[in-house]
Amino acid sequence: MDIPDWVRWAFCVFAAVQLIFVYRDVRLLRRAEPGRRTDPWLTVADSTVGVVLSVGLALGSFDVMVGGGAVLLAIAACRGIRALLARRAAKPAPAADGGALPTGE
Repeated sequence: MDIPDWVRWAFCVFAAVQLIFVYRDVRLLRRAEPGRRTDPWLTVADSTVGVVLSVGLALGSFDVMVGGGAVLLAIAACRGIRALLARRAAKPAPAADGGALPTGE
């Protein structure tokens, strides 16, 4: 790819800023309870892939960008599935004794 030098440097700076977010997310992951670590792991993975994508853009490597994009899509799918399962678990169950009453009597 033909990316101007100033854009490459901007992506390098962006990757450095994202490394700060990775460090912060790792600290939050270490403080998470053992049963609640999936979401912080996904956050760390998301931040890390953001760094990889920024470096891929800075270097002009199409392969790195495609690989990072595929991993980012997989992380988004995992988050979507977790959100769907959480909504289903939070949905109240129908009452066992109420049920549908027959009409016409």
